[in-house]
Amino acid sequence: MNSATVEQLVAVAKEWTLARIAAAQSSRFVLPAHRFEPSGTGFRRSALAEGCAEANGPCDVVARVTTPTVWSHSAIVTVLSDSEDDTLEFEQEVVEILAMDGEAVLAEAAAVIRVPGLGVCLGPFHGPD
Repeated sequence: MNSATVEQLVAVAKEWTLARIAAAQSSRFVLPAHRFEPSGTGFRRSALAEGCAEANGPCDVVARVTTPTVWSHSAIVTVLSDSEDDTLEFEQEVVEILAMDGEAVLAEAAAVIRVPGLGVCLGPFHGPD
């Protein structure tokens, strides 16, 4: 993975994502999916059409990616928690930052917190350990 370019793209995507969430005026705000790519001396951000395959699952378009690419999008994940007696299952809304460069993939996610009557909040980004 071209780490300098991918790390820069991830930083740009996170900064843009945090700014969009911070500017949200409603707890009903939903982050629109975007793609970030290198462009000349900087980076290009492109909005993805709501409901398109790339917006719904960026991993599905990896075969078409020829340059380092980062996506920022909302997703619902299923969280499982084991106890002595049972396994609990619940859904959590997250914002995912997904980076691909060749065959290498980096994913980080932050929990979305919604409080009725207030703007939406975003927890810290975490990746796999």
